[in-house]
Amino acid sequence: MKKVISAFLFMLFIACGGTQYRDVNEDEGSRQWGPKEIKTTVNKMVASLYAFLKEEWKKEALIEVKRIRNRTSEHIDTKMLANEIVNNLLKKRIQFVDQSLSKEALEEIEKGMTGLVDPEFAVPVGKLQSPNIYLYGEISDNVRYVGGERLQYLVVTLKLNSLSTGRILWQEQKDFLKASDSDPISF
Repeated sequence: MKKVISAFLFMLFIACGGTQYRDVNEDEGSRQWGPKEIKTTVNKMVASLYAFLKEEWKKEALIEVKRIRNRTSEHIDTKMLANEIVNNLLKKRIQFVDQSLSKEALEEIEKGMTGLVDPEFAVPVGKLQSPNIYLYGEISDNVRYVGGERLQYLVVTLKLNSLSTGRILWQEQKDFLKASDSDPISF
C-alpha cells in the first residue's frame, strides 16, 4: 500500500511541478522585490560608480563593501545585491578588499614566521592591503493604499565613504514605484 501511495504522489509531483527557467532580464516584476529590481539597480549603480571612479576619483580605489541595510517592510537579500554589484565592477577592473578572512590571514602569516611552513609558500609579512573606501547603503520603502491599490515606493541608496577623511565621495539612488492589488489572494 505504501508503494502505491508513494508512486501516486511521485506521479502527481511530476505532473504538477515542472521547473522552467526564464531570462532574468525579461522579468516583468511582481509585488515582491525580485530580479527586475536587482538587475535595474545593479545596472544603474555600476554605471554611476564606475564613471565616478574613472572620471572623477582618478586614484586607486580599494573598496570594502559594508552592509546594505534593508529598512523595508519585506524580505530583501541585500547580500545578493552587493554581490552582483561587486561582480560587475570586478569585471571592469575595480578592486575590492575582503577583510572577512583577515584573522585567518594573520594566523597564516604567524605560522609562516615560525619556520613550520616552507618559506617559498609562506604568506609574506606586510602584503595585506587596507581599503581606502567603504561602499554601503540602504533600501527603504513607503507603503500606501490608494483606491484599492497598494503603492510601494522603494528607494535604494548606495554611498562611497573615504576612510581617511570621512567624506561621502559618491552617492546614487534608484527608485521604484510598485502598484499592486491591495488584497492579493494567498494560501
